[in-house]
Amino acid sequence: MQILERIEEIYPKLTKKQKQIADYMKDHAEDMAFITLKELSTEVGITEITVLNMCKALGYESFNEVKYEFRKYINASRVTFYQENDYYNTKVPDYELTEKEKLLVDICREERGLIEELARNFDSRRMLEVAQLFFEYPKIVLCGRGISYLICECIATYLSEAQIPTMKVNTELNESVYSALPMLDKKTLVVAISFPDYYFVTQKMAEFAKKKKAKVLCITDSKESNIAWIADEVLTVSSTTRMALNTLSAPMALANLLASAVKIASEQRQRKGHVEGFDKLF
Repeated sequence: MQILERIEEIYPKLTKKQKQIADYMKDHAEDMAFITLKELSTEVGITEITVLNMCKALGYESFNEVKYEFRKYINASRVTFYQENDYYNTKVPDYELTEKEKLLVDICREERGLIEELARNFDSRRMLEVAQLFFEYPKIVLCGRGISYLICECIATYLSEAQIPTMKVNTELNESVYSALPMLDKKTLVVAISFPDYYFVTQKMAEFAKKKKAKVLCITDSKESNIAWIADEVLTVSSTTRMALNTLSAPMALANLLASAVKIASEQRQRKGHVEGFDKLF
C-alpha cells in the first residue's frame, strides 16, 4: 500500500493535530522526500514529538521511514507518467529506415548543429566569471542523474587537475544524496546538472541547497526549465536530437569549456602568487 493510501485509510482515526500533519504530507508529497523533522515541525507549527507519533500512527518506526515511503511513491508516480506518455520512445519511424546512410548523415549534422549553436552563443567573459565561483567556495558539490551525472564525473576529473576537490552526488541514489546534505551551507557551491527529463531529486537538492544559503550553479538546456529558476547562475546548452532525448556532445563540450575556464583562472592565481612571493624578497 502506498503511503498516501495509508494516510487516507487511517485519516478518520487521527487526532486534529495529526490530521493537520497528514494534510501537509498529502499537499507536499515531493517536499516530504527531503524535508527534515525539524522543518516539518516548523512548517505545520506542531512539536516534533507529535510528528513522530503521527509516523507511528501510520505504522512506521521513524520519520526517515516515512520519507523513504514518500520517495518510493514519487518514483513510482514518475515511472507511470513516463510509461503512459511514451516519454522515452526514440524508436526510428519505418519511413526513416529506407535510407539508412542518409539518416546517419542527418544525425551527424544535428550533432554538429548543437555544437555550432553552442559556439555562436558562447560568452567567454561570462564563463570566466562563473569559473571564479570554484575558488570562492571551499566546498563544491556536483549533482545529477543519468547523462547529467556523467557530466558531473567529467567536470570533477577536470577540476581535480586544477587541485580543486569536489563531491559527486548521483541523485538517483538515496545514500548518495543524503550523505551530501550535511555539507550544504553558505560555504558550498552546488553545481546542479539537469537535462530532460529534469529529474525531480536534482531539483529538490538544489532547492534544499538554496534554503541552506549555498550558491547554486545550474547547467541545463533552457533558462525556462524549473531548476533554472532556482539557481543563482545558469549555463545553458541544447541537448536533444531526433535519436536521443539527451546527447552528450554539446553538453560535454560546455563542461569542457567550464573546466578550461577554471584551469585558466587557476593558472592566473598561481602566477600571481609566485610574483607576489618574489616581490616580498626585495
